[in-house]
This record gives sequence, structure tokens and C-alpha cells, in this order.
Amino acid sequence: MKSKNIITLTMILSVIMLLASCSQSIDNVYKDKDRIQFKYYTLDFNKKMIFSNKYTFSFGMKADSIKVDTAKIVVEFLGTPSTTDRTYKVKVAADSTTAVEGVHYAPISETQTFKAGKFSDTLKIVVYKGKLSSSFTNPEDKRIALEMMPSDDFDLGMKDGLRVYLNINNYLSEPVWWKDPLRLNYIGFYHPKKWKILISFNERFANVESCPFDYNNEGRQYFQGLSNYLNAIPTFDDETGARIYIDRLVPQQ
Repeated sequence: MKSKNIITLTMILSVIMLLASCSQSIDNVYKDKDRIQFKYYTLDFNKKMIFSNKYTFSFGMKADSIKVDTAKIVVEFLGTPSTTDRTYKVKVAADSTTAVEGVHYAPISETQTFKAGKFSDTLKIVVYKGKLSSSFTNPEDKRIALEMMPSDDFDLGMKDGLRVYLNINNYLSEPVWWKDPLRLNYIGFYHPKKWKILISFNERFANVESCPFDYNNEGRQYFQGLSNYLNAIPTFDDETGARIYIDRLVPQQ
């Protein structure tokens, strides 16, 4: 009986400690409203949580004809889904924002709608390509900092989820897999236009972390196809005007 009481007491103390640690991470003390926040974590392949409050939207992956698009940021709450739509509030934090309203993004309403019956919803931000640099040798991001604010329907949630940063750009950074020494024998130096051509062959090439095709026959066919494309269809570097081949840049006269 004494052992059972010790176990019960230990469980109670553990719960108290957990609640205490959670309360330190919540910006406002929970009262009678659900608590809202930006989603600031993802799960890796091993289901391990990775924490980050940074989002990136790149026009670099988009077709050249796309000049306006929509960036999406996940918003979630702690509580019980409602049977009616509710509203939450966000604001642009001027102290950490480098993007210019009307130039890089459309005005963002402070009052947003959280749909009924959902645990998470999406904050949609219209972004513009026109004034974003496409240079991959001197990459540039424009940043929008967003802060969650309390509303009539929601109190604030976890402190780490109350501010997010949306980076907007128009370049393609070199994918991790491009640097593989064996693969370089087939695809040569990195250039974003070469990568976009591979993606046009097969969208699985868009994976940044790993190449879906190795040095087998299928992979070599794609890499040879890239070389044939560049030989047949003149493709130029936008910054220097040089023609792009599989293994070199050739300045134009």
C-alpha cells in the first residue's frame, strides 16, 4: 500500500512539473479562450520534432510566367474546434520586416478567419515577383515578420509560436545532392537553369536534400538529356549573358 502511494505521489508531482514548465512557455495565462499560434515545428522522417519559425517562399521553383503567387503559413490553436468561424489577428512587425508592402507583397489584413471545425488553418499572403532579385551569385531575400495578437475569440498560445518570418526570394540555391563528386561527372557545375530543366524532365528532381536518380541507367539518361538539351537549345545566364553548356559557360560576342 505504501509503495502504491509513493507511485501515485510521483505521478502527481510529474504532472505538476509538466504543467509548470508549459505555463512558462505560454505568453499569456490560459483563462477561458482557446490559444492561437503559428505552427513553428515540423516532424522529420524519424517523427522527431524540428523547431523553426521561418518560412520560405521562392519564385525560383516557379515558371517564369508566374509573377504573382500565394505564400501559406499554418496557424493552429490549443483547444476545442468551434462549430462557427472565428477570427484571429496578426500584424506585420515593422522592426524586422525588409519587404515593402505593395512592392513585394499585398496588404495583409489584421483580422483573419479561422474556419469552423478545424484544428489548423492557413494564413495566405499574396507575394509579388517583379522586384525580387534573380541573382544566384548574390542571393537576396525579402522578409516579412508576422506577430500573432489576441482577439475576441483567441488568447495567445506558446511564446515560440507568436512570431514567424516569411522569406520571399526569386532564386534557386544549389541543392545538397548536386555536389556529389560522382554526379558532377554527369551534370557539371551548378546553375539554376540547369536544375530547372531537370525538374521539367521529372518533378522528383525538385527534392533539395536527395537526388531521386543515382548513377544507374535511368539517372544517366536524364543527365545526358540535360546535356543534349543545352547543346540543342541555346540557354543563357541572365547575369552575364554567357551560354550555358553541361560543363562550361561560354561568353557571347
